[in-house]
Amino acid sequence: MTRAPTSIAVALVAAACSKDAPPAQPASAQPLPLASTTASVAAAGATPSSPPADCNVVLLSIDSLRADMPWAAYPRPIAPRLTDLEKKAVSYTRAHSMSSYTAMSLGGLLAGRLPSELHRSGYFFGIYKNDLFFPKLLQSAGVHTMGVMAHMYFKGAGLDSGFDDWKIVPGITFDANTDRDITSPQSEEIAEHLLGDPANESRRFFFWAHFLDPHDQYLHHEGIDWGKNPRDRYDGEVTFTDGYVGKLLDFIATKSWAPRTIVIVTSDHGEEFGEHGMARHGFEVWETLVHVPLMVIAPGVAPRHVDALRSAVDLAPTILDLFGVAPDPSFEGHSLVKEIYGAVAEPRDVVVDLPMTSDNGRRRALLHEDQKIICFDNDTYCKLYDLAHDPLETSPSMKGSAYVEMKGRYDDFTKTVKEVSPYGCTGDCLDAAHKKK
Repeated sequence: MTRAPTSIAVALVAAACSKDAPPAQPASAQPLPLASTTASVAAAGATPSSPPADCNVVLLSIDSLRADMPWAAYPRPIAPRLTDLEKKAVSYTRAHSMSSYTAMSLGGLLAGRLPSELHRSGYFFGIYKNDLFFPKLLQSAGVHTMGVMAHMYFKGAGLDSGFDDWKIVPGITFDANTDRDITSPQSEEIAEHLLGDPANESRRFFFWAHFLDPHDQYLHHEGIDWGKNPRDRYDGEVTFTDGYVGKLLDFIATKSWAPRTIVIVTSDHGEEFGEHGMARHGFEVWETLVHVPLMVIAPGVAPRHVDALRSAVDLAPTILDLFGVAPDPSFEGHSLVKEIYGAVAEPRDVVVDLPMTSDNGRRRALLHEDQKIICFDNDTYCKLYDLAHDPLETSPSMKGSAYVEMKGRYDDFTKTVKEVSPYGCTGDCLDAAHKKK
């Protein structure tokens, strides 16, 4: 199913600034050869109804990647390789991250559950203990699991549970207040090393790389210049990262296992450029922060857009399903495999969850069709937004029949949440940073 660009993307086009010429690219801009397999099978009318029995999965997540990218009406060609890839993908136009910053979003993605339901420390840099992450199930089923991360947070956060190989880009620094490193070249190099292991020719594997460079400082890269304001510099970071993602895709396309490998591309959250008086991300659940790209490139599957609401909570059961591994009963998402392979995408509600931490009060949002209700500070009050007419969430409602219906839907969902109190930051520690302000 295809349609015009989503309303939120159209509304955010105004964020593009004056420079519109494409910058020099750090890597090849050739299409991913793997796509020829998809095109030829689809053209022959032999689209399979299920993934290859021996498929692998490559998950590429890009930090801070907003939904308003060139394939969704953003006028600058800031990501040519991803734009080309999206043309070959089952692309989810209304995908949402689990939360609005990395520690909460990725914990929820790996666990297939809301962050509020996980055993977490309660600090901004959340540390997870005793949670079942889906790579553990893959590992137990004999699937080789590999991960490449580019921030020191990932060294001791507990997110490595279930990974046979877990690599952190060497030589990077850690500063709780910023991120000053450039890491895409090293991430791509380590990814090639892991994926190039000859053992991968005869075993099934799951590989995850989290590219970090669009995050935080928006550093300048030689040969890439969209301008000097924050959105300009962010666009430059996206272009830089896109080049190295493309380089990795080119490497994958040379491998014998490429035709039976499924590639998933998404982000942990978006980014704010003043739409709600905010910069960067975290602490709120506006669409600019939680509406993210999600695309799946699978052997033999014809590209199309899926407009149903979907969430990163679905990725754990989806990846498990691709390997023929049953999800744990605690997982709350739904496998997307059938709809990737052509089934109708049934409508579902989506929940975005930001638990209270040392740095923020709780925020939780429920989306139903074009309605979005956000409840603040342990549900002290809630606001309803009509995203079809108010995509930038500037005109809330707190009364009326639509509000009552959505608040009832939200309350019913809340009764099903299995809240877990943090084990580290508790009492006066929680929301302390916000209270100081």
